[in-house]
Amino acid sequence: MNAQVSRLIPVLLLKDGLIVRSQTFSVHQVIGNPMSTVARLSDWNVDELLILSIGSGLLSDLRRDDLHQAYVGTSTINVLAEIAKVCFMPLTFGGGIRTLQDIEDRLINGADKITLNTEAVRNPTFISEAARRFGEQAIVVSIDAFKNATGAYEVAVDGGKVGTGWDPANWAREAQERGAGEIFLNSIDRDGTARGFDLELSQSVTLAVNLPVILCGGVGSYEDLAPGLLEGGAAAVAAANIFHFRELSYIHAKEACLAAGVEMRPTSLGMHYIEREPRYDRGSENARLTSRLERAEAFKPEGGVVVGSLPSVEVRWCTECVYPSLSAAPMEFDSDGVCTGCQMARVKSAIPTSAWEARREILIDLVDAYRDKSGGRYDCIVAVSGGKDSYFQVHVLKEELGLNPLLVTYDGNNWTEVGWRNLLRMREVFHVDHVIVQPSVRTLVSLNRQAFVTMGDMNWHAHVGIMTTPMRVAVEHGIPLVFYGEHGYLDVSGQFSMDDFPEVTYRDRLEHFGRGYEWSYFEGREGLEKRDLITWMYPTDEEIQRIGLRGIFLGNYIEWEANTHTPLMIERYGFEVNSEPFDRTYRLMSNLDDMHENGVHDYLKYVKFGYGRATDHASKDIRAGIISRAEAIELVRHYDPIKPRDLTRWLDYVGMSEVEFDAISDTFRDHRVWGHDNKGWLRQEIT
Repeated sequence: MNAQVSRLIPVLLLKDGLIVRSQTFSVHQVIGNPMSTVARLSDWNVDELLILSIGSGLLSDLRRDDLHQAYVGTSTINVLAEIAKVCFMPLTFGGGIRTLQDIEDRLINGADKITLNTEAVRNPTFISEAARRFGEQAIVVSIDAFKNATGAYEVAVDGGKVGTGWDPANWAREAQERGAGEIFLNSIDRDGTARGFDLELSQSVTLAVNLPVILCGGVGSYEDLAPGLLEGGAAAVAAANIFHFRELSYIHAKEACLAAGVEMRPTSLGMHYIEREPRYDRGSENARLTSRLERAEAFKPEGGVVVGSLPSVEVRWCTECVYPSLSAAPMEFDSDGVCTGCQMARVKSAIPTSAWEARREILIDLVDAYRDKSGGRYDCIVAVSGGKDSYFQVHVLKEELGLNPLLVTYDGNNWTEVGWRNLLRMREVFHVDHVIVQPSVRTLVSLNRQAFVTMGDMNWHAHVGIMTTPMRVAVEHGIPLVFYGEHGYLDVSGQFSMDDFPEVTYRDRLEHFGRGYEWSYFEGREGLEKRDLITWMYPTDEEIQRIGLRGIFLGNYIEWEANTHTPLMIERYGFEVNSEPFDRTYRLMSNLDDMHENGVHDYLKYVKFGYGRATDHASKDIRAGIISRAEAIELVRHYDPIKPRDLTRWLDYVGMSEVEFDAISDTFRDHRVWGHDNKGWLRQEIT
């Protein structure tokens, strides 16, 4: 049954408090914070939203004191209640529903409809009971289907693990008779594969019932959506992974459906009642800061604040690399204890040369579409810091692909001497134009100090500035294509599949780089005015749409291994590595643009989570086959606990004492990682 006006529905998978990417119901990769994801979908005025909780019901590490958007409590209902605060669209919520009370709890806490799956199959009268009590319009029956060994379609339950013997069409008819108001049909075989909808499955179910059917599973491009409506007979189409990969993805998806002849509610940007930038309640934010400073005042230099003798949760480590289970970049572990970062590294290393060549061809086609044939403007912008990866990016784009790039740099005023020389050399060795944006030092000092107290990270300005400045310059010059190096979370924690080709998005910038703190948070603090913060203001959605702005990660298309391409950059372009060791890592070639990234900024990560830059670098080098896990453990044990020398520079810079720094830092310690006895702070050692 195809409704007169079709719907397009994003699906979010919620696992243990975090949004995950799914593939064939078996591989889950953490994407991030549900609140920021839902808020961004609200920006786009989506038709509806469907959230499925597929986890254990326990929460993951969004219970962090350095994030703006977190939640209080330890259940899925607590997360739903927080999601509802930023959800301005009809919301269907499912997963873990076993009783009528479960349904009531979800409806009371923000859901408009609920989905039933496993319990409905095991106890079909539950559908009738739910429909009578809450109304048919509130009950959606979810059907997960796969092709069994005989080639027939079969319904599965328990997260797709257990076959039931039910034919999907027959079960859909049964659900309709029992009082379901809608069917959500998901193909297990197509989930996360980007092969398009299973139209045969869809047709079998839509012809069997008179209910609206929502079709899901297999969308790999915007063009995959319309066939589900036009050929599959669905009343609505839904997708999960695709909405995480590209800016304004929902708008692009709707445009593709409309272009294919689907009758659908149009989207619009810039609606007066929707503001993309979050509003912060100044009263509650001030109370939060006051509470932190009061806790810092209670700090005792001789011993700290006693919080118990042991961490409250046992930390475990990846069995292949040295990442802990409670990390700054959330990751999943498989049944063998291998993290998703290592899992995706395996996938990456298995990509054959022919596939990398095919990816390069995709890149060539992409840049050719943006290449300026008139010679009147730059072909693209390259975000550069003067580091090894920056040199490699420009080498590929200019010397190998023949583009005329404009280099753009955010100057956070924390350069090493070597890093500054590397940056200035780029203009000459590559014969390119270079824009360096240098914010006021007074503003930078204020942001350093304020961000440290607010989120335990003085480098908020740099993380957000790096992801904002090149995009702002792109809009100002009308250049729609911006290049970055590799996707950090894909590389570190395996956040995406290598076939997802994620791009720069506002949500990713705000959530991962800004920890939920936008420039507007700092307005009015330490005398900062709106005009002082222009550097950190991201282009509007209207500007992004107007020029078709895209931020591309080159590492999706080019085989990327810093240990391999750094020697080439040294030999060919005179790139310099650091002449003296860093305090907190053994690598000499990383983060030369910001002395604090490898130093005090990283030390704060250690204070929060119990690990630091040496863990990051050692894990990458294990995956690259350069060092063994045993060698990595020795490096981690040596480097991660070191308090760095550059702290002296930073304290001078912002006018703070070391005692004050330590006191405030200690308020950010995660008590799932850190304990305390009469000798000081304790953490579990890596094994």
